[in-house]
Amino acid sequence: MPAQTSSLPPTELPDVPRLALAITEHAPLPMATVEGATHIVRYGNPAFCRLMRKPMGQLVGKPLDELLPKKDQCLTLIERVFRTKRPESYVEQEPSQPHPVFWSYVIWPVLADEGLLGIMIQVTETAEVHGKTVAMNEALMLGSVRQHELTEAADLLNAQLQAEISERKQAEEALRRAQEQLTNRAGQLEGLVAERTAELTAINKQLEAFGYSIAHDLRAPLRAMQGFSTMLLEEAGSALNDTAKDYADRINRSAQFMDALLSDLLALGRISQQRVQLTSVNLKTVVDSVLSRLQDDIDEKNARVDSSGPWPAVLAHEPTLSQVLFNLMSNALKFVRPNVPPVVRLRAEEQPGFIRVWVEDNGFGIAPEHQSEIFRLFARLEGEKYAGTGIGLAIVQKGIERMGGRVGVESASGQGSRFWFELKKARM
Repeated sequence: MPAQTSSLPPTELPDVPRLALAITEHAPLPMATVEGATHIVRYGNPAFCRLMRKPMGQLVGKPLDELLPKKDQCLTLIERVFRTKRPESYVEQEPSQPHPVFWSYVIWPVLADEGLLGIMIQVTETAEVHGKTVAMNEALMLGSVRQHELTEAADLLNAQLQAEISERKQAEEALRRAQEQLTNRAGQLEGLVAERTAELTAINKQLEAFGYSIAHDLRAPLRAMQGFSTMLLEEAGSALNDTAKDYADRINRSAQFMDALLSDLLALGRISQQRVQLTSVNLKTVVDSVLSRLQDDIDEKNARVDSSGPWPAVLAHEPTLSQVLFNLMSNALKFVRPNVPPVVRLRAEEQPGFIRVWVEDNGFGIAPEHQSEIFRLFARLEGEKYAGTGIGLAIVQKGIERMGGRVGVESASGQGSRFWFELKKARM
């Protein structure tokens, strides 16, 4: 049959505490409420008053041990229920004539918001013939109490589960929205990267066009200045005084310096922008090629060069590595004391995973306070004494960085310099 629902409107529903009190008042079994460590009786239903043979006024406010003398086991059970908050039951026999009398106790806690308000005690006095009935009654009472506790626990767990399910759905929805936002942002970033890449490509093309202009348009007038100043000195030198000859010579040297400066800037631009694909490069091949290109300078300066091996293979870009070694060797031959033949030593040193290449000279050296500056663009510590554009070591540093390596120097004033760079060891 379908469940019956109350026909009373919500405002006419009975008050729950009054209903519970009415049920207890009409219960045929003796029941009492006990409170506190002294077991003070706070309530007893009419059946309990009849069992105690006293009116309610003489029971309320009295310790239970005064109402149930010589019932130590009952008091022990009450203590245990207060401590454990679990229901208990006990049956004891009291000798009596003509038949033994049994006292039965069922005690259960009264909980609210997980706090103990007090305990309920059901006391039954019965003859032996009713022993089984009492036992069944106790079992039913304890079962009812336990069922009520389990129902409350199940309701609490169900509420917690529903809350967790709701929180999980909210988290899943938040995650879905975050993923959508991330996907949209990724699409925006891809479009932005494509846009920036196109802009960078256009800028690189402009730089290439500018480099072409430097290589061809700007250097042509410089060569004309060099040629005309040389022709002026050769063809009209006898008609020029010393001051005019000095002017013409300065024009020639300035044009040569500007041409060298433009060449170095082009070299720096190529190293900075060209695609660098690293491969296994034999150092001996590069060293021999650089020494061959510098052979005229070596002979002119009467230099001594030691390039004995062994020379292992490194992971590098061969044209860039050749430019780096060429610049370091050129500096080693150039920056020496007057009338002192250059002495240069090239060697390789294996380290875990790397090869360190040394270029050591007997030049005038570099003071410690200037060593951090020499790899900067246009750094010329001895610019007044020695020819140079101040770009050579900047090209060295940029080239080594593009190949994934490191560069440095060890030097002291008047004691020569030991430049080094490291590159990854090539796998055999």
